[in-house]
Amino acid sequence: MSKLGVIALLLVSMFAVAQTSDQDVFTITVKSPTSPQDVQVRYFLSGDSGLQQAGSVAKPNDNQIVIKTGVEDKSAKGFRAIVFSPGCEFATINANDLTASTRQADFQCQKLDTTSLHGKADISNFAGKQLQVEALYMCHWAGKFFGVPNLAISPFSLGKAKVENDGTFAVDLPNFSSDPLWNNLSHNAALTFVLVDAANGQRLAQLSAPRDLSHGNALKIAASYPPEISFAVR
Repeated sequence: MSKLGVIALLLVSMFAVAQTSDQDVFTITVKSPTSPQDVQVRYFLSGDSGLQQAGSVAKPNDNQIVIKTGVEDKSAKGFRAIVFSPGCEFATINANDLTASTRQADFQCQKLDTTSLHGKADISNFAGKQLQVEALYMCHWAGKFFGVPNLAISPFSLGKAKVENDGTFAVDLPNFSSDPLWNNLSHNAALTFVLVDAANGQRLAQLSAPRDLSHGNALKIAASYPPEISFAVR
C-alpha cells in the first residue's frame, strides 16, 4: 500500500470508556432515540506514518462514540467512516483533512422500510440444539468508499431470529434497495446467514442461498423475496 495507508477497520467497542486527548479523537454524536450500543462503525485512518493501529470507545452515558485518531503520538490526517444501526439508512463520514475538520459528526437514524424473508434449512445435524440464524450485511462497497480497491471489512450485524424445529425461520430485513446510497454506492452488497447455537453464541454453519438468488454463496439484496427460500447448510 502507499503512504496513505492505514488503517483500522473495527467494530466499535460499545461499553468501555477511555482517557483520550480532545485533539486526537473524532466524535460521533448519536441522536435519540438510537443508543450508541446499537451503532456499528467501520472506519479508515489515513496518514503518512505507514500502517497504524487504532482503538475506539463509546461513551453511552452522553450518547457519543469516540474514535481515537492518534497512534503512538502520530496523528492521522484523514478519517472516513461507515455508520450503521439495524433498521436505519447507512451514513458515511468523510473528513479528508482533520486539521481543518471540526472532528465531529452526528448520526441520526433514518428508518428504512422492512421486507420479510422466510427461510428453511436442513438442521438435522444439530439435533437437540436451540438454534438462531444471524443475518449479516456484506459491505462490498467499502473499498470504493475508503478508496482502497478490493478492501474487505467485517460485516454489519442485522440481528438474529429463532430457528424452529423444522428448520424454518423468519427475518425482517431493512429494504436496503431504498437507501439513498443504493444507486451510486451501496448496491454492491449481499446478505449472508449463519446458524448460531442460542445457548452459547457459537457459530455452527453458514447458509448458502439458491443459485438463482445468490451473489456468490450469499443472498442478493432485493426489495422482496419468494414466499420461502431453501438454504443449503455448509
